[in-house]
Amino acid sequence: MPKRRPAKKRSPAVTVLLVGLCLLLLAVSRYLDSRSESAASVLAPEAAQADAPKLEVHFLDIGQGDSALLFCGDETLLIDGGKVKNNQKLIARLKELEVDHLDAIICSHPDEDHCGGLSAVLASTRTDAFYCSVDSWHTKVFSDVTKYVEQQGISVTVPQAGDSFAFGEASVEFLGPVEDYGDDPNEGSLVARVRYGETSFLFTGDMGFEAEDDMLAAGVDVSATVLKVAHHGSAGSSSTEFLQAVHPQYAVISVGADNDYGHPTEAALNRLAACGIPVYRTDLLGEIIAVSDGKTVTMTAASNETPSADAASQTTDSYGYVGNLSSKVVHLAGCGKLPGESNRVYFASLDEALAAGYRKHANCLGN
Repeated sequence: MPKRRPAKKRSPAVTVLLVGLCLLLLAVSRYLDSRSESAASVLAPEAAQADAPKLEVHFLDIGQGDSALLFCGDETLLIDGGKVKNNQKLIARLKELEVDHLDAIICSHPDEDHCGGLSAVLASTRTDAFYCSVDSWHTKVFSDVTKYVEQQGISVTVPQAGDSFAFGEASVEFLGPVEDYGDDPNEGSLVARVRYGETSFLFTGDMGFEAEDDMLAAGVDVSATVLKVAHHGSAGSSSTEFLQAVHPQYAVISVGADNDYGHPTEAALNRLAACGIPVYRTDLLGEIIAVSDGKTVTMTAASNETPSADAASQTTDSYGYVGNLSSKVVHLAGCGKLPGESNRVYFASLDEALAAGYRKHANCLGN
């Protein structure tokens, strides 16, 4: 048999070198693993934040009427539907936004410019729940709406102040009405606040001074980040006291261009401007989109314009204060308690009014 060649003995120095190299590679591997885990721990919250559901509110541009479409996670909510004549515009927008199912519809009240488009929506879109200030009304338009509600296999729910429901990770609470206003659908409008994290949106339908005052007198917390201005900015809604109680960062007026009602009125715009509230108008800016991450709200408009509080008022009046000739009380020009035109005197400054012997109106100017 052939003899095996004896194996060469490895020198101690080589052995030490190999062991050291192995230990070095192991240390480098562990270091890289720890850096990778650290990076993952830093990036994970950012990724989670990016994937977190947001509340998205579209104030739709549907002419002289109200309609807002809300998304939160996988759920969708429609608040009002505008006029019958604009229903195809509403349906087209829902299709563009790929809405084929609504978790709920809120109809603030049975006026045609709020409920008119809902029949077409109900006829083409599966809906799980329908809320309204009334379950019947003496108009064909609203009767058609309730017919389609019934065809969905659901019924009209008339919520009470304090009722609420979950909407994705948001919540919807009905704050009003707090009184029975009989045959006045505007004052009887549902008032709903959608809350998401530290932000909220207040939808007011067509409520007026009476309903606003009743809510404040009842101690209702109406504070919100974004206010959908009541009744398209009519003179009889959005009193200074109510605006101060809501204290919104932004206000949205849903209104048609060159409408027959003069909406939004100079009186309402003045009050909003006096409170320093930036106003977004659908007649000027088109569809308005508000996005909340739970802490802040970002507003964008179809025109990409960002209005200021002063520009939004669009008032041509140079005076800032209005005095009551009879009571000798001076008000802010935007106050909801101004005297009649024949009983007014105008001042350019508060000092001018005080020098003339007028005293400040407690609600709009304080003591």
